[in-house]
Amino acid sequence: MAFAFPVLFRSRAPALDAAISSDDGVAHAAPALPATWQCDLSDNSLQWSPGVFDLFGVKRGTRLDRREVARMYIDDSRALMERLRAAAIANRAAFTMEAQIRRADGALRWMRLSADVVCRGGRVTHLYGTKQDITAEWHIS
Repeated sequence: MAFAFPVLFRSRAPALDAAISSDDGVAHAAPALPATWQCDLSDNSLQWSPGVFDLFGVKRGTRLDRREVARMYIDDSRALMERLRAAAIANRAAFTMEAQIRRADGALRWMRLSADVVCRGGRVTHLYGTKQDITAEWHIS
């Protein structure tokens, strides 16, 4: 089954806005705040803030292998992420997408992945950005 995933290309990262507005007078829980990540393209090594470890259900401080992490993405999400990643590197561009992952404990999660590039000498050397658990947003609709 194929899913349509919202994708947005942009030139800079979005501002974080944790405020929740509600017209129904009911208090709503704030969404999980984005957590940061970075990938060094020289060796594909990953650095994650604690929130990304939590999102993926991986013990904090675990040595990360990008290939193993990519396998945690559901097939359609992984294919889209890899295409957008390659395009971002080739075009020195940022992107945002929504992806479904299967955590280490087997639970399914939706996340918003935002990525941008670091260039040195006209060449992309790093990808970096945020990952945010948006599972609750998918359950509301």
